[in-house]
This record gives sequence, C-alpha cells and structure tokens, in this order.
Amino acid sequence: MILGIDHIVIAARALDSAMATYRRLGFSVVAGGAHPYGSHNALIGFEDGSYIELLGFYVESPAHPWWDLLHKRGGGLIDFCLATDGIRADLAAFRAAGVAAGDLTEGGRLRPDGYAVKWINNKVGGEFQGLMPFIIEDVTPRAQRLPSETAQANGATGIHCLSLATEDAGRCAAIMGAVLGQDGQPIMDDELGASGMRFEVGSHVLEYLAPRDSSSPLHAHLAKKAPAPYRVSFKTRGTAATFGPSETEGVRIALV
Repeated sequence: MILGIDHIVIAARALDSAMATYRRLGFSVVAGGAHPYGSHNALIGFEDGSYIELLGFYVESPAHPWWDLLHKRGGGLIDFCLATDGIRADLAAFRAAGVAAGDLTEGGRLRPDGYAVKWINNKVGGEFQGLMPFIIEDVTPRAQRLPSETAQANGATGIHCLSLATEDAGRCAAIMGAVLGQDGQPIMDDELGASGMRFEVGSHVLEYLAPRDSSSPLHAHLAKKAPAPYRVSFKTRGTAATFGPSETEGVRIALV
C-alpha cells in the first residue's frame, strides 16, 4: 500500500552550491553520501518523515536516468518517490494501470560515516518520467536512509503538496486513482490557469494540473519539455513565503 511521499528529487549542476542555497532558505542540509553509479546527494529531512534529496554528479554519468534531466532539460525538481509497505504489489498496480515502470533493482549509497544504506526501487521512464512516481522499500532500516536532523530554521515540518504539469490530467488521475484506490477531487487553479485532479496520499497531496489555454505558465513549462513536477509546498510553523526558480536552483517553492 502507498503510504505517502517518501522524497522529492532536486537536481543541481553543483551540489555544494545547492547545499548553500537551501541553507540560505532556512533548511537544515546534511551530506547524504555517494551512490556507486556516479551521483551524490545531500538531504533535508522533515518531521513528517519525508525529505528533499539534493542530487548532483561527481563523475560524468550519461547512462544515469537523471543525467539528461539535469543537463538537457534544466534540472530543478525532476522526480518524486512514494513510500510503500508492499512494493511488489504496488509496482504491479502501476503496471496494470498502464505505466511502463521498470523492474525492481537494488540501490544504495555510502554515507559520509561509512554506513552503507541499501534499498530496492524501480525507475519510471519515457512519457511517465517524473509524472508518475518511482517507489522504494528499504533493505537497511529506513531511519538510516533519512537525515537525523529534522528541525528547520524556516519552520518547515513536511511536504504539503506536489503539483505536476501534464497535458492530460484525466489520464494521470485514472492511473493514480487505480493505484491508490480512491477518486481524485477536481480542482481549479486560477493562478496557473489550470484544472485537474487532487489526491491525498498519506499526509501529503498530489495535484495533476493541465493548462486551460496557452496563457497558462504550465503551457510554457510543457512546451520546453521541462520535468513534470512544477512546484512544491511545505507546511511550516514559521512565516509563509514563496521562492522562485532563480532563488532555489530552479524550483518553485512555497511555505504555507
């Protein structure tokens, strides 16, 4: 069963720069470690158990599924992962709903303290990359994958809502509805000139939004083939704020 958003992935050309950027925004950023396939990361953990993965590459890795998303499509908020307590059943559900989800493979990274974190996950490519989640299940204890620091100077306590841009919100809603076993709620976003469907996933929200016409900023986003995740909001005990892509390594962020 799907439990909620496990983490979101933000890709940056220089990981050190991204870490400094997010610290300036009031997030507690800790080094995550290196993956054996060319990438390394830093993490921002939240009280709700979700986290941000800031990802970069320490060697050229054109075979990595996120390499082109960073170097050809601009990076920023490129992907997201859902937590599950039954990864094989949920993978089968996504495939039955029409998503070309990859097989489960073992992943891992070596933390700076030498501990080897391990998990199994799949990847989602093609037309569904970044639009449909990949899913993850831990081999080592999940607590070892997450940063122990969850207090944020800006008051953020967890992910509130992830909004995804699509040309066909109905198709996306049908897939997520089948996997989650729930009907989505129709939504209208007049600020974005968009409409779509909203799903509650654990304590988090997923929105699939399609532009109503060419004046919508989502239309331009889709036209340049930017990654599907469009913006993310976080619950905060602090002051509400919004940050644009120029302030965040390419991400639209709100503290609500």
